[in-house]
Amino acid sequence: MSDETRHRIIVGVDYGTTYTGASFVSARSQDTNSIALITSWPRLGHGTETFIKTPSRIAYAAENGGKEGWGFAVESEMVAYSWTKLLLDRNTPITRFDGALEEASGMGIFRLPPERNAVHVVGDYLSKVYQHILHCLAKEITEEILQITPLEFWFTVPAMWSDQAKHATSQAARLAGFGGRPERPEDTISLVPEPEAAAIAAIRKTTTDGMGFSVKPDDGVLVCDCGGGTVSIQTVYPALTFEELCPGTGGKCGSTAIDRNFYIFMKRRFGQAFESLPCQKIGPGSLLMNKFEIVKQAFGTTPEDTVHELPLHMKLSTADPKHYNSTDRVVLISEKDLSSLFAPVVKKILALVRAQIKDAKKQRGRDVIDRIILVGGFGSSEYLRNVFIDEFERPTSKIKVTVPHNAQAAIVHGAALRALEGICPRTIRCRRHYGYSKSLLFVEGVHSEADAWVDLFTDNKYAGGFVQWMTKKGQELESGYVQSWDTFRSHRDGDNLVYKSGLYSSDATLTPWRLDHKGVRKIGDITVDFANVDLAVFPCRMVSHKKVYKLQYSHNVIFGAQEGVLHFEARANGQIIGQTSIDFAQALYY
Repeated sequence: MSDETRHRIIVGVDYGTTYTGASFVSARSQDTNSIALITSWPRLGHGTETFIKTPSRIAYAAENGGKEGWGFAVESEMVAYSWTKLLLDRNTPITRFDGALEEASGMGIFRLPPERNAVHVVGDYLSKVYQHILHCLAKEITEEILQITPLEFWFTVPAMWSDQAKHATSQAARLAGFGGRPERPEDTISLVPEPEAAAIAAIRKTTTDGMGFSVKPDDGVLVCDCGGGTVSIQTVYPALTFEELCPGTGGKCGSTAIDRNFYIFMKRRFGQAFESLPCQKIGPGSLLMNKFEIVKQAFGTTPEDTVHELPLHMKLSTADPKHYNSTDRVVLISEKDLSSLFAPVVKKILALVRAQIKDAKKQRGRDVIDRIILVGGFGSSEYLRNVFIDEFERPTSKIKVTVPHNAQAAIVHGAALRALEGICPRTIRCRRHYGYSKSLLFVEGVHSEADAWVDLFTDNKYAGGFVQWMTKKGQELESGYVQSWDTFRSHRDGDNLVYKSGLYSSDATLTPWRLDHKGVRKIGDITVDFANVDLAVFPCRMVSHKKVYKLQYSHNVIFGAQEGVLHFEARANGQIIGQTSIDFAQALYY
């Protein structure tokens, strides 16, 4: 049976920092409205909670007296792990958009259980999600049919997720069972950027239901999920096509940024009385934070003189009655207090969006953005919508701000749509500069002896420490774009046949030319193994009674592959000469 006729099921998975959602649809479906959201999730006790998403949280039996739980089934007093997704991207430098992330990290908010890293914990959590998705699918199509039906999983990832974080996400998903089980060899995993998924869902909806402001060719649409992705509509009918106008931007400034500000606010107001409390009392999923979540979602719709009560037992020597009711054991937080938590986060989001609008204008030479669509959990905030309307819907502006129905589900719905209709940008914009390590022929008086080395095969003297950029930030790339570069290694008979080449990136405006420049960051090493290669095909000479081979080959780096991660090949004479992999550099920033 061909791939075209074989029945498949497409599953969209939006693993978020605070919540996780999933959707599914038959690959044969001709109706985009047939995409189903999973809305029943396991809860405490027995039965399910009816929500479009479940908390991204897991508790281990070993730390909870033999009891375990995940999502809604984690009790508030349990030792549990949340926000673990942010730890998958710890080797990305904190930006000005990342708010109180570093300080919150210092408070111990980001924790991991003993002997388990972030990939393991995310994998453990996603394994529960995976089993639940299979359970829901089996109820829909029967267990027997599910066993023989390939599943195509599409995971959403943030716009500015590093290559290491994409790899870590894919690795955790495979540990969980997605696309990596021997009994299901035809299952696959692909990654799709969150703004792209949201754009597909939001824009596609306007072309089919006639609601809101209809899009037309050459419209510029900015989809904001507390970051930004900007696209230009190319065609609407018979198929929706678009291209990226400028690289997606983002920071860790979503809804959890307000939570981080709240932790720091509480630390500064109550000091050690708050800091000394265990994570079960103040961490994500606690009674305190569950109540704060309700207050946070309602902000912008409640009267200005409202004072909210948050349950928390603290031992305070002297309690200010304006801030803490020691009799009822509740924290008192005013609308003014809430505004101080929201304002810096929203300010950073506005800065991101303004930068996207400016970049899009620079790209096209005119004002190009017609609409801003707010999606995601924070995108449904009435406060955020009103701020955006005040900021961007001015008399002199053509921009309109819209929020799709069920903004929280837009990303996971778009992930399934991406696969169902094959909707994707015809071209993408490179998120950052990419390059590789390079040596130059040594020039006396120009290059440093500290960088000098002599090649065994050619006897030429070289200077190392340079970088050759193969793509530039903002460069327009076709989907599946391949960049190649030729290189060689002088190999002495008997030496190790495994070689590494450094892969680097930079977010700097101007590309640095030295590897030691502060704006250059090492992604990792591309590893090529020649152990099973016939060395006789390469030039050879005798040096000190030993054969020295000139291993000539090329590196191919594939950008924008469907799987959503960088792919690598090593080739010689047009043939793949070995499997390549990348060892990601580990530089933890929080």
